[in-house]
Amino acid sequence: MRSEVVGSVAELTVRVTPEMVAMLDGWLVHPVCSTFWLAYYAEVAARRAIEPFLEDGENAVGAELSLRHEGMAPVGSSLRVRAVVTESKGNRVECAVEIFLGKRRIAVGRQLQVALPHEVIRRRVRDAYTEQGLPPPREHPNVRITGSEPP
Repeated sequence: MRSEVVGSVAELTVRVTPEMVAMLDGWLVHPVCSTFWLAYYAEVAARRAIEPFLEDGENAVGAELSLRHEGMAPVGSSLRVRAVVTESKGNRVECAVEIFLGKRRIAVGRQLQVALPHEVIRRRVRDAYTEQGLPPPREHPNVRITGSEPP
């Protein structure tokens, strides 16, 4: 991970769709954006903030996520998700994440990623399958999402 990662910012805009409402066990709980989807987009923004700073042969895995859901966002509304890299120590990179509905913040948290060599990630993925007695997955490409086309 290149050292100048601290201060990197990624923002994305997300439209709340009917699939994003709070549902548990197939039951509608609330017809507003669920915490699950806020967490998902917090992860996406944090990943986009660090990707330009990954070294060749390196990728990252998520290690921690904390998110406080402070407000509701109805279906059809537009959210702004912002991640800022606040700290980089060794191979650990932390982002502060905020999600806004208009000018009102509706979620705040932090996300931690760990940068590792591709080969380490491949081995850990393979080992996770082997430990469970499952057939190993196809070769994993260690895809980066920013500026790359899907495989």
